[in-house]
Amino acid sequence: MKDIYEYFNEINIDPSELAEVDELEKERVKKMVREKIAKTSQSAELKKGRKSKAMVAAVAILLLVGSISGFGVAFPAYAKEVPVVGDIFRFLDGGRTGVYDLYQESALDIDMVKADNGIELTLNQGVYDGRTLALTYTIKTEEDLGESPRLDSDLHVRGVSGMSGSMQLKRINPGVYVGQSNYSFVSEEETREALSFRWHVAGITKDERAGQEIKTKACNLNYSVALKTLAYKVVTIEKNQARVQNVAVSVSRLSLTPINTILYYSEISPNNLSRAVQLNWQIKDDLGNVYEYEGNGGQGQVGDETTEMEYSITFKPLDPKAKTLLITPTLKLAPTQGGGVTIDETGKETQLKSEGLPEGVTAGEWTMKQIIVDLSAVK
Repeated sequence: MKDIYEYFNEINIDPSELAEVDELEKERVKKMVREKIAKTSQSAELKKGRKSKAMVAAVAILLLVGSISGFGVAFPAYAKEVPVVGDIFRFLDGGRTGVYDLYQESALDIDMVKADNGIELTLNQGVYDGRTLALTYTIKTEEDLGESPRLDSDLHVRGVSGMSGSMQLKRINPGVYVGQSNYSFVSEEETREALSFRWHVAGITKDERAGQEIKTKACNLNYSVALKTLAYKVVTIEKNQARVQNVAVSVSRLSLTPINTILYYSEISPNNLSRAVQLNWQIKDDLGNVYEYEGNGGQGQVGDETTEMEYSITFKPLDPKAKTLLITPTLKLAPTQGGGVTIDETGKETQLKSEGLPEGVTAGEWTMKQIIVDLSAVK
Protein backbone atom coordinates (compact mmCIF):
# COMPACT_ATOMS: atom_id res chain seq x y z
CA MET A 1 0.00 0.00 0.00
CA LYS A 2 1.33 3.41 -0.95
CA ASP A 3 1.75 6.03 1.76
CA ILE A 4 0.82 9.69 1.39
CA TYR A 5 4.36 10.69 0.40
CA GLU A 6 4.30 8.39 -2.64
CA TYR A 7 1.00 9.86 -3.75
CA PHE A 8 2.42 13.38 -3.51
CA ASN A 9 5.31 12.43 -5.80
CA GLU A 10 2.81 11.16 -8.41
CA ILE A 11 0.90 14.44 -8.61
CA ASN A 12 1.79 16.59 -11.63
CA ILE A 13 1.69 20.26 -10.72
CA ASP A 14 3.05 23.04 -12.89
CA PRO A 15 5.14 25.31 -10.59
CA SER A 16 4.55 28.21 -12.98
CA GLU A 17 0.89 28.19 -11.97
CA LEU A 18 1.69 28.92 -8.31
CA ALA A 19 1.00 32.42 -7.07
CA GLU A 20 0.84 34.27 -3.78
CA VAL A 21 -2.62 34.59 -2.24
CA ASP A 22 -4.05 36.62 0.60
CA GLU A 23 -5.58 35.30 3.81
CA LEU A 24 -9.13 35.53 2.46
CA GLU A 25 -8.23 33.35 -0.49
CA LYS A 26 -6.50 30.87 1.81
CA GLU A 27 -9.65 30.51 3.90
CA ARG A 28 -11.73 30.02 0.77
CA VAL A 29 -9.45 27.23 -0.41
CA LYS A 30 -9.44 25.61 3.03
CA LYS A 31 -13.23 25.52 2.99
CA MET A 32 -13.22 24.03 -0.49
CA VAL A 33 -10.73 21.36 0.59
CA ARG A 34 -12.80 20.40 3.65
CA GLU A 35 -15.91 20.09 1.49
CA LYS A 36 -14.00 18.05 -1.09
CA ILE A 37 -12.66 15.65 1.53
CA ALA A 38 -16.11 15.24 3.11
CA LYS A 39 -17.71 14.61 -0.26
CA THR A 40 -15.01 12.12 -1.23
CA SER A 41 -15.21 10.17 2.02
CA GLN A 42 -19.03 9.89 1.74
CA SER A 43 -19.00 8.56 -1.83
CA ALA A 44 -19.29 4.77 -1.62
CA GLU A 45 -19.08 4.37 -5.39
CA LEU A 46 -15.44 5.46 -5.60
CA LYS A 47 -12.81 2.80 -5.48
CA LYS A 48 -10.38 2.88 -2.63
CA GLY A 49 -7.40 3.84 -4.78
CA ARG A 50 -9.27 6.68 -6.47
CA LYS A 51 -10.56 7.91 -3.14
CA SER A 52 -7.06 8.04 -1.67
CA LYS A 53 -5.68 9.99 -4.59
CA ALA A 54 -8.60 12.42 -4.56
CA MET A 55 -7.98 13.14 -0.89
CA VAL A 56 -4.24 13.59 -1.48
CA ALA A 57 -4.91 15.96 -4.37
CA ALA A 58 -7.26 17.99 -2.19
CA VAL A 59 -4.68 18.23 0.57
CA ALA A 60 -2.07 19.20 -2.04
CA ILE A 61 -4.21 22.21 -3.03
CA LEU A 62 -4.23 23.32 0.59
CA LEU A 63 -0.51 22.87 0.99
CA LEU A 64 0.30 24.87 -2.12
CA VAL A 65 -1.24 27.99 -0.64
CA GLY A 66 0.83 27.57 2.52
CA SER A 67 4.41 28.63 3.03
CA ILE A 68 7.20 26.94 1.12
CA SER A 69 9.22 26.53 4.31
CA GLY A 70 6.55 24.48 6.03
CA PHE A 71 6.01 22.52 2.84
CA GLY A 72 9.66 21.44 2.73
CA VAL A 73 9.70 20.26 6.33
CA ALA A 74 6.50 18.25 6.09
CA PHE A 75 7.03 16.63 2.71
CA PRO A 76 10.75 16.58 1.82
CA ALA A 77 10.36 14.17 -1.11
CA TYR A 78 7.95 16.45 -2.94
CA ALA A 79 9.76 19.60 -1.86
CA LYS A 80 12.74 18.50 -3.96
CA GLU A 81 10.54 18.62 -7.05
CA VAL A 82 9.84 22.33 -6.58
CA PRO A 83 13.05 23.78 -5.09
CA VAL A 84 13.63 27.51 -4.77
CA VAL A 85 16.58 27.15 -7.15
CA GLY A 86 16.92 23.80 -8.89
CA ASP A 87 20.63 23.97 -9.71
CA ILE A 88 22.48 26.36 -7.43
CA PHE A 89 25.85 25.58 -9.07
CA ARG A 90 24.72 26.80 -12.49
CA PHE A 91 22.53 29.59 -11.09
CA LEU A 92 25.43 31.29 -9.33
CA ASP A 93 27.82 30.75 -12.26
CA GLY A 94 25.23 32.35 -14.53
CA GLY A 95 26.77 30.91 -17.68
CA ARG A 96 29.98 32.83 -16.97
CA THR A 97 32.41 29.92 -17.23
CA GLY A 98 30.41 26.73 -17.77
CA VAL A 99 32.62 25.07 -15.14
CA TYR A 100 29.61 24.02 -13.05
CA ASP A 101 27.26 22.84 -15.80
CA LEU A 102 27.48 19.17 -14.77
CA TYR A 103 28.01 19.48 -11.01
CA GLN A 104 24.34 18.95 -10.22
CA GLU A 105 24.40 15.52 -11.88
CA SER A 106 27.11 14.14 -9.59
CA ALA A 107 26.51 16.16 -6.42
CA LEU A 108 25.32 14.18 -3.42
CA ASP A 109 22.24 15.33 -1.53
CA ILE A 110 22.97 16.34 2.06
CA ASP A 111 19.76 18.18 3.01
CA MET A 112 20.81 18.99 6.58
CA VAL A 113 18.87 21.84 8.21
CA LYS A 114 20.17 23.82 11.19
CA ALA A 115 18.78 26.99 12.73
CA ASP A 116 20.01 29.51 15.29
CA ASN A 117 19.37 33.16 16.13
CA GLY A 118 16.93 33.74 13.28
CA ILE A 119 19.10 32.05 10.65
CA GLU A 120 18.06 28.76 9.05
CA LEU A 121 20.65 27.14 6.79
CA THR A 122 20.02 24.06 4.68
CA LEU A 123 23.20 22.39 3.47
CA ASN A 124 21.79 21.18 0.15
CA GLN A 125 24.48 19.35 -1.80
CA GLY A 126 28.18 18.60 -1.91
CA VAL A 127 30.69 17.22 -4.39
CA TYR A 128 34.37 16.34 -3.91
CA ASP A 129 36.52 15.87 -7.00
CA GLY A 130 39.75 14.84 -5.28
CA ARG A 131 41.02 18.40 -4.94
CA THR A 132 38.10 20.73 -4.26
CA LEU A 133 35.02 20.39 -2.08
CA ALA A 134 32.03 22.36 -3.38
CA LEU A 135 28.99 22.92 -1.13
CA THR A 136 25.65 24.55 -1.93
CA TYR A 137 23.17 25.83 0.62
CA THR A 138 19.95 27.77 1.09
CA ILE A 139 19.58 30.37 3.87
CA LYS A 140 16.43 31.91 5.31
CA THR A 141 16.74 34.88 7.66
CA GLU A 142 14.35 36.94 9.74
CA GLU A 143 15.89 40.15 8.49
CA ASP A 144 17.17 41.28 5.12
CA LEU A 145 20.96 41.15 4.89
CA GLY A 146 21.44 42.85 1.56
CA GLU A 147 21.99 41.61 -1.98
CA SER A 148 25.23 39.68 -1.47
CA PRO A 149 26.17 39.16 2.19
CA ARG A 150 29.19 37.15 3.29
CA LEU A 151 29.01 33.82 5.08
CA ASP A 152 31.46 33.41 7.97
CA SER A 153 32.36 29.72 7.98
CA ASP A 154 35.16 27.28 8.76
CA LEU A 155 35.92 23.83 7.36
CA HIS A 156 37.78 21.19 9.33
CA VAL A 157 39.28 18.13 7.60
CA ARG A 158 41.64 15.75 9.33
CA GLY A 159 45.04 15.47 7.67
CA VAL A 160 44.77 18.61 5.53
CA SER A 161 47.65 21.02 6.08
CA GLY A 162 46.31 23.93 4.07
CA MET A 163 43.44 25.07 1.92
CA SER A 164 42.15 27.97 -0.12
CA GLY A 165 38.55 28.88 -0.64
CA SER A 166 35.89 31.04 -2.21
CA MET A 167 32.27 31.86 -1.37
CA GLN A 168 29.29 33.35 -3.16
CA LEU A 169 25.95 34.20 -1.59
CA LYS A 170 23.05 35.78 -3.49
CA ARG A 171 19.59 36.95 -2.46
CA ILE A 172 16.75 35.45 -4.52
CA ASN A 173 13.79 36.63 -2.40
CA PRO A 174 13.48 38.85 0.67
CA GLY A 175 15.19 36.94 3.46
CA VAL A 176 16.07 33.98 1.19
CA TYR A 177 19.59 33.35 -0.13
CA VAL A 178 21.41 30.64 -2.05
CA GLY A 179 25.14 30.15 -1.85
CA GLN A 180 28.15 28.08 -2.78
CA SER A 181 31.44 27.60 -0.95
CA ASN A 182 34.50 25.97 -2.50
CA TYR A 183 37.43 24.62 -0.50
CA SER A 184 40.56 23.48 -2.34
CA PHE A 185 43.02 21.38 -0.38
CA VAL A 186 46.34 22.60 -1.65
CA SER A 187 48.31 19.60 -0.35
CA GLU A 188 45.89 16.99 -1.70
CA GLU A 189 46.30 14.55 -4.54
CA GLU A 190 43.63 12.12 -5.69
CA THR A 191 44.10 9.62 -2.87
CA ARG A 192 40.99 9.78 -0.68
CA GLU A 193 38.12 7.46 -1.45
CA ALA A 194 35.88 9.65 0.70
CA LEU A 195 36.08 12.98 2.47
CA SER A 196 34.80 13.47 6.02
CA PHE A 197 34.55 17.03 7.25
CA ARG A 198 33.00 19.35 9.80
CA TRP A 199 31.54 22.64 8.59
CA HIS A 200 30.89 25.45 11.05
CA VAL A 201 28.94 28.63 10.27
CA ALA A 202 29.51 31.45 12.76
CA GLY A 203 27.39 34.17 11.16
CA ILE A 204 26.49 36.25 8.14
CA THR A 205 28.01 39.66 7.50
CA LYS A 206 25.49 42.07 6.04
CA ASP A 207 26.12 43.47 2.58
CA GLU A 208 26.55 47.18 3.24
CA ARG A 209 27.40 50.02 0.93
CA ALA A 210 30.86 51.55 1.14
CA GLY A 211 31.27 53.74 4.16
CA GLN A 212 28.51 52.13 6.20
CA GLU A 213 29.08 50.14 9.37
CA ILE A 214 29.67 46.43 8.77
CA LYS A 215 27.26 44.31 10.78
CA THR A 216 27.44 40.57 11.39
CA LYS A 217 24.48 38.48 12.53
CA ALA A 218 26.00 35.72 14.64
CA CYS A 219 24.89 32.10 14.74
CA ASN A 220 26.30 28.73 15.71
CA LEU A 221 25.57 26.05 13.11
CA ASN A 222 27.54 22.81 12.84
CA TYR A 223 27.44 20.07 10.19
CA SER A 224 29.28 16.75 10.01
CA VAL A 225 29.32 15.15 6.56
CA ALA A 226 31.08 12.41 4.59
CA LEU A 227 31.16 12.47 0.78
CA LYS A 228 32.46 9.87 -1.64
CA THR A 229 35.21 11.08 -3.98
CA LEU A 230 34.30 11.26 -7.65
CA ALA A 231 35.81 8.72 -10.01
CA TYR A 232 38.79 10.14 -11.93
CA LYS A 233 41.50 9.42 -14.48
CA VAL A 234 44.95 10.97 -14.40
CA VAL A 235 46.79 12.07 -17.54
CA THR A 236 50.51 12.72 -17.04
CA ILE A 237 51.86 15.50 -19.24
CA GLU A 238 55.25 15.21 -20.94
CA LYS A 239 57.35 18.06 -22.40
CA ASN A 240 55.49 20.33 -20.08
CA GLN A 241 57.70 23.32 -19.27
CA ALA A 242 57.57 26.89 -20.56
CA ARG A 243 59.92 29.69 -19.51
CA VAL A 244 60.03 33.46 -20.05
CA GLN A 245 61.34 36.47 -18.08
CA ASN A 246 63.06 34.07 -15.62
CA VAL A 247 59.70 32.57 -14.68
CA ALA A 248 59.27 28.82 -15.33
CA VAL A 249 55.88 27.12 -15.54
CA SER A 250 55.49 23.33 -15.60
CA VAL A 251 52.17 21.55 -16.19
CA SER A 252 52.33 18.17 -14.46
CA ARG A 253 48.99 16.39 -14.98
CA LEU A 254 45.29 16.48 -15.67
CA SER A 255 42.66 14.86 -13.49
CA LEU A 256 39.51 13.95 -15.44
CA THR A 257 36.24 13.46 -13.54
CA PRO A 258 32.64 13.13 -14.79
CA ILE A 259 31.97 16.81 -14.03
CA ASN A 260 35.24 18.67 -14.58
CA THR A 261 38.92 18.68 -15.49
CA ILE A 262 41.66 19.74 -13.06
CA LEU A 263 45.01 20.97 -14.33
CA TYR A 264 47.97 20.90 -11.92
CA TYR A 265 51.00 23.10 -12.48
CA SER A 266 54.02 24.58 -10.72
CA GLU A 267 55.60 27.99 -10.95
CA ILE A 268 59.20 28.93 -10.13
CA SER A 269 60.21 32.59 -10.06
CA PRO A 270 62.96 34.76 -8.56
CA ASN A 271 62.08 35.98 -5.10
CA ASN A 272 62.09 39.61 -6.23
CA LEU A 273 59.50 38.79 -8.93
CA SER A 274 57.29 36.25 -7.18
CA ARG A 275 54.65 38.70 -5.98
CA ALA A 276 54.43 40.39 -9.39
CA VAL A 277 53.74 37.18 -11.31
CA GLN A 278 50.26 36.58 -12.72
CA LEU A 279 49.37 33.70 -15.03
CA ASN A 280 46.47 33.49 -17.46
CA TRP A 281 45.60 30.43 -19.48
CA GLN A 282 44.19 29.71 -22.90
CA ILE A 283 42.92 26.14 -23.04
CA LYS A 284 41.41 24.70 -26.21
CA ASP A 285 41.28 21.41 -28.10
CA ASP A 286 41.76 20.34 -31.70
CA LEU A 287 38.00 20.60 -32.31
CA GLY A 288 37.96 24.31 -31.52
CA ASN A 289 36.40 24.05 -28.05
CA VAL A 290 37.61 26.73 -25.62
CA TYR A 291 37.62 25.94 -21.89
CA GLU A 292 37.08 28.73 -19.38
CA TYR A 293 38.59 28.03 -15.97
CA GLU A 294 38.59 28.93 -12.29
CA GLY A 295 41.68 29.06 -10.07
CA ASN A 296 41.86 26.92 -6.93
CA GLY A 297 44.73 28.65 -5.14
CA GLY A 298 47.98 26.97 -4.17
CA GLN A 299 50.87 26.63 -1.79
CA GLY A 300 54.64 26.78 -1.93
CA GLN A 301 57.85 27.78 -0.24
CA VAL A 302 60.35 30.59 -0.44
CA GLY A 303 63.97 29.59 -0.89
CA ASP A 304 67.15 31.63 -0.76
CA GLU A 305 66.78 32.79 -4.37
CA THR A 306 63.51 31.45 -5.80
CA THR A 307 59.90 30.91 -4.82
CA GLU A 308 58.31 27.57 -5.81
CA MET A 309 54.52 27.34 -5.92
CA GLU A 310 52.05 24.53 -6.71
CA TYR A 311 48.64 25.49 -8.15
CA SER A 312 45.61 24.00 -9.88
CA ILE A 313 42.80 25.30 -12.06
CA THR A 314 39.44 23.70 -12.87
CA PHE A 315 37.46 23.73 -16.10
CA LYS A 316 34.59 21.77 -17.62
CA PRO A 317 34.96 18.16 -18.88
CA LEU A 318 36.88 17.64 -22.10
CA ASP A 319 35.02 16.90 -25.30
CA PRO A 320 35.21 13.08 -25.59
CA LYS A 321 35.96 13.43 -29.32
CA ALA A 322 38.98 15.66 -28.75
CA LYS A 323 42.39 14.08 -29.44
CA THR A 324 44.65 16.99 -28.46
CA LEU A 325 44.53 19.64 -25.74
CA LEU A 326 46.43 22.87 -26.37
CA ILE A 327 47.48 24.77 -23.24
CA THR A 328 49.03 28.23 -23.56
CA PRO A 329 50.06 30.17 -20.44
CA THR A 330 50.47 33.94 -20.57
CA LEU A 331 52.77 35.59 -18.06
CA LYS A 332 51.90 39.02 -16.75
CA LEU A 333 54.27 41.06 -14.59
CA ALA A 334 52.62 43.90 -12.71
CA PRO A 335 53.26 45.84 -9.48
CA THR A 336 51.42 44.39 -6.51
CA GLN A 337 48.15 46.15 -5.78
CA GLY A 338 47.75 45.28 -2.13
CA GLY A 339 49.30 43.71 0.92
CA GLY A 340 48.91 40.23 2.29
CA VAL A 341 50.36 37.90 4.88
CA THR A 342 52.84 35.04 4.99
CA ILE A 343 52.73 32.31 7.65
CA ASP A 344 55.86 30.38 8.61
CA GLU A 345 56.08 26.85 10.08
CA THR A 346 55.54 28.13 13.62
CA GLY A 347 52.35 29.96 12.66
CA LYS A 348 53.96 33.41 12.83
CA GLU A 349 52.33 35.89 10.47
CA THR A 350 54.27 38.54 8.55
CA GLN A 351 52.41 41.35 6.83
CA LEU A 352 53.37 42.05 3.22
CA LYS A 353 53.47 45.53 1.80
CA SER A 354 52.68 46.71 -1.69
CA GLU A 355 55.78 46.86 -3.84
CA GLY A 356 56.74 48.07 -7.27
CA LEU A 357 58.63 45.98 -9.80
CA PRO A 358 62.35 45.40 -9.24
CA GLU A 359 64.75 47.78 -10.93
CA GLY A 360 65.27 46.87 -14.57
CA VAL A 361 62.02 44.86 -14.84
CA THR A 362 59.29 46.22 -17.07
CA ALA A 363 55.61 45.47 -16.62
CA GLY A 364 54.01 43.60 -19.48
CA GLU A 365 52.58 40.36 -20.85
CA TRP A 366 54.37 37.51 -22.59
CA THR A 367 52.81 34.50 -24.30
CA MET A 368 54.68 31.38 -23.24
CA LYS A 369 55.35 28.20 -25.20
CA GLN A 370 52.26 26.15 -25.97
CA ILE A 371 52.00 22.81 -24.17
CA ILE A 372 50.40 20.01 -26.19
CA VAL A 373 48.64 17.13 -24.42
CA ASP A 374 47.87 13.92 -26.31
CA LEU A 375 44.35 12.72 -25.39
CA SER A 376 44.17 9.81 -27.80
CA ALA A 377 44.84 7.28 -25.04
CA VAL A 378 42.05 8.63 -22.80
CA LYS A 379 38.95 6.44 -22.97
